[in-house]
Amino acid sequence: MLSLLQGWKFILSVSFVIIGCIGNTTAVGQDFHALSLEDCLALAREQNPVLTASRDRVRELVADYQAARSKFFPHLTLLSFYDRQPTNRFAAGGSTPFALFKREGYAGIAGKQLVFDGLKTYYNTQAARTGTQAQRQEVHKTALEVSYNVTEAFYRLVEAKENLQVAHEALKEREDFAKLTEAFFNAGKVTRLDNFRAQSQVSQAEQAVVEAQNAVCLAREILASTIGLKETIPVDVRGHLPQQFTAAPDIPTLWQEALKNNPEIKRLDLEISQSRSLVKAAQGGYLPEVSLQATSDFRHRDLGGTKTEWLAAVFLEYPFFEGGLTKAQVAKASSQYLQLMEKKRDRLNSLKADLTTAWKDQENSRQGVSTARQTLITNEEAYASALALYRYGKAIALDVLTAQVELTRSRLSLISYQAGYGIGRARVQQLVGSDPATVSSRKPREGNK
Repeated sequence: MLSLLQGWKFILSVSFVIIGCIGNTTAVGQDFHALSLEDCLALAREQNPVLTASRDRVRELVADYQAARSKFFPHLTLLSFYDRQPTNRFAAGGSTPFALFKREGYAGIAGKQLVFDGLKTYYNTQAARTGTQAQRQEVHKTALEVSYNVTEAFYRLVEAKENLQVAHEALKEREDFAKLTEAFFNAGKVTRLDNFRAQSQVSQAEQAVVEAQNAVCLAREILASTIGLKETIPVDVRGHLPQQFTAAPDIPTLWQEALKNNPEIKRLDLEISQSRSLVKAAQGGYLPEVSLQATSDFRHRDLGGTKTEWLAAVFLEYPFFEGGLTKAQVAKASSQYLQLMEKKRDRLNSLKADLTTAWKDQENSRQGVSTARQTLITNEEAYASALALYRYGKAIALDVLTAQVELTRSRLSLISYQAGYGIGRARVQQLVGSDPATVSSRKPREGNK
């Protein structure tokens, strides 16, 4: 009985291990072979190297802030030395009949507390703190850029897969028509030219399938590189193109939202404030520096023994000539401040143009979807009518082939507009400073059911 129980325990343990391995394998497959848009965005926020480097930059600037504020605290130094000197050396003040010491040891501690330095430390600390806040806005800006790039790559991959499906459908339609044309040619109902035209359309459809397959492979690689995956493994997505198409707010509303929330504008405002503090810190070089300094030590000599010493004093340092150093530092800081002011003005102009362009792309795609849907319905009916008339000898092969081309073009046009709407909406959200929302997706592709 005991051996039987041990056997069951062993079997259960092995079963749990196998189930765990299968579960881990399935999780990995779901992570990288069936990624939704949310999965892609989450992976990019975690693994994208540009975003990771931007976050690490915050740590660097925090260290700069801590280094700047360290001057508010006392500076303590330990000093010690030991030396040997010749006894027959020339003493200060001339020769002496007395013996001179030849060994000396010293150990002490010195301290310095800054009292006033023209407010340079205060403004440098303020500038460092503002720089850290500006970098956090830069991290937000980078995160929005990465999210937009991933969203664009995601929809481009979905678009490429939809185009591949259209290419397969077009190839099947052309192959069926080529068989019909060949049968009519063998029966003497059509000319050899109709048969050749149908076969030529089949060859072109096969070429379109190959190009669509290559486009899917390229889109997968672009998505993987945009996400920034650490592992070089195949990536695929699950999802569809947008289904619901809502009108974007007007330009003035979006512009006010961008001025309020865009992280790049916030970063520029903080950098301007930082530069203003650096100008004041540089101007502090014109003022004197006041500090408290003290030392406490003991000195040992082979003649005279060991004695303690101490010193406490208030020091004032006023650099009245530095070769124009302070003036140059003030000029440099002032120039950087003016450069940032002009940079912000230029960015505001370009940001409004970018926002208008993104709004235009979204609205054009939204309207294009409605037009493409109606065109698709018309071309489907035209193709069905041309094919039916051809079967009864009321139309020629060129009519059917033309209808096939127009039908395929309308299918691809609808897919392009749907992908363009999703990408345009993501671009608008990036520029106004909001995280990209997942656009509702459509389940079936419009067209032949």
